[in-house]
Amino acid sequence: MALWTYWLIAAVAVFMLELFSGTVYLLVLSAALAGAGLTAWLFNTSAVASMLVAAFLSAVGTLYVYRLRGKSPKNKALQQHNDLDIGSVVQIEQPLSGGAWRVFYRGTTWEARAARPHAHFQMGDNARICGKDGITLLIEPLA
Repeated sequence: MALWTYWLIAAVAVFMLELFSGTVYLLVLSAALAGAGLTAWLFNTSAVASMLVAAFLSAVGTLYVYRLRGKSPKNKALQQHNDLDIGSVVQIEQPLSGGAWRVFYRGTTWEARAARPHAHFQMGDNARICGKDGITLLIEPLA
């Protein structure tokens, strides 16, 4: 088999692996391998030249994806605007260490903490979700 077919087989294999993992970087690597195969086919380059093309295309593609992800909206206000949990009511169940609370919400218990340090809760109180910190709910009194 010709050299370019190995590059294209590798590109297809990495692309299929990407379908199972869902990472954009494997898609970039697959495109780089396909580019190296295309270069080997069009210009009849050596294996070393094809490897350099694959490395260059991988680096350029990775930098492009990295910068593209850097421009994605990371504004917490925008993320919370689209969060359906914000504004929902929870029931305080028990205090935990470090000022956290165990709350009941959507049929199960969650860890929560007060959004403002001076907020006061008691067991059995209801509170409103006003944000999230990872998987920890930020709550405020219902007043």
